[in-house]
Amino acid sequence: MSVIQSQSEVVGPLQPVVSLIGDDVILPCHLDPVMDAFDMTLEWARPDLDPRFVIVWRDGVDLESKKHPLYNNRTSLFTNELQSGNISLKISKVKQSDGGTYICFVPELKRDAAVRLVVGAVSSPVAQMNRTSSRVVLQCESAGWYPEPELLWLDGEGNLLPAGPTETLRGPDDLYTVSSRVTVEKRHSNNITCRVQQKIINQSRETHIHVQGKSAVIGPLQPIVATVGDDIILPRYLYPSADASDMTVEWTRPDLESRLVHVWPERAELQNPSYKGRTSLFTDELKHGNISLKISKIKLSDEGTYRCFIPDLQRDSAVRLVVGAASSPVAKMNRTSSRVVLQCESAGWYPEPELLWLDAEGNLLSAGPTETLRGPDDLYTVSSRVTVEKRHSNNITCRVQQKIINQSRETHIHVPDDVFMVISPSSPPSDTTIAPTIDSNTITGLAIGAVVVLVLILAVSCVVWKQRRFKCSRE
Repeated sequence: MSVIQSQSEVVGPLQPVVSLIGDDVILPCHLDPVMDAFDMTLEWARPDLDPRFVIVWRDGVDLESKKHPLYNNRTSLFTNELQSGNISLKISKVKQSDGGTYICFVPELKRDAAVRLVVGAVSSPVAQMNRTSSRVVLQCESAGWYPEPELLWLDGEGNLLPAGPTETLRGPDDLYTVSSRVTVEKRHSNNITCRVQQKIINQSRETHIHVQGKSAVIGPLQPIVATVGDDIILPRYLYPSADASDMTVEWTRPDLESRLVHVWPERAELQNPSYKGRTSLFTDELKHGNISLKISKIKLSDEGTYRCFIPDLQRDSAVRLVVGAASSPVAKMNRTSSRVVLQCESAGWYPEPELLWLDAEGNLLSAGPTETLRGPDDLYTVSSRVTVEKRHSNNITCRVQQKIINQSRETHIHVPDDVFMVISPSSPPSDTTIAPTIDSNTITGLAIGAVVVLVLILAVSCVVWKQRRFKCSRE
């Protein structure tokens, strides 16, 4: 037996054993040549600790009382494999403090082997992006590493990007936090990688950032049309979509002396007084690049050209707002002996509208010139007359329209054969004035009645005269 023991060695790994915090790890150690170690005394120790023992196996028993308190209930041997010479140590739920050099010692053989355990900690990096007018600055940070890692920036082809120095902080828990910034210019590809790695523990974590090209401010080219009193949206967006939450967004009207209509972040003291309390952005949509402006309770004075400007991108876009006003027309009628004259008037329009007369088939009727008045409130009133003769159909339409604001209002007039006119408003409804007229049958009836009354008066007068004359002759 002593011959075999003299030939056996305690063999461990030449390379450090690497483990992450929270893992279970095995520190390999065995006898070579193989021999049964079940009845031997086996000691695993860390010379830097007091007490130094991590586990002691003696007389087929694990002597828990000999262990350093840090390892209670966390270390064990593979007892079923001791007879095969496997004297490896298992450490459960590895802690950062477990890192160090362990000695695997067999007193009977006076042989030992050293095993180094490296305990590491890793975490995934987090990146964020900040834009300036001409470039993009990326920042990457990763906390909770051990040992100290390095941070690298890579372009889309895997090439290293020059970056600022890596900032390293070591916390009270001995874990490292690393951070770094890199400036991405137009010549770089759009896909950037932040990689944090630790070669000793053979660990790396990375995050990928897609940097979109410089966004433009876009929106419809056509003017936006609104009517007085409406709420209106002037649509503008960043394309490609970019988060505008941290950008400055300016809406202005260059024709105003105080040209700022709205600014984000909001600064009410800079805003044109006529817009206070009436403008807003869709703040929940800024992160999606929606920088549209909402104007409430539109006024005529709101009409003009608006400029949406993003100073961070040096991008802008203009949109024209056309403000209109509309009202329903009112019609009335005057009759002569052979024709009917219709008059139509509509007040409160902007811009200046046109007035049309149409027959039942939708054909234009020739009418007198349209009279136009512009009031002190800048609203227009239009009126016109048309003569309706017997040859015209009985259904006449007065239409007032404004093509720029795409608005029209009309009223329908029905002239019956008996000349009693009925005006029926169309949608949208309008007030109409009905002027009563007297037809020929009415005139004839009135004339006959007058003659009868006159004859009766004459007859009564004649009877009275004869009675008086007879009375006088008798006297």
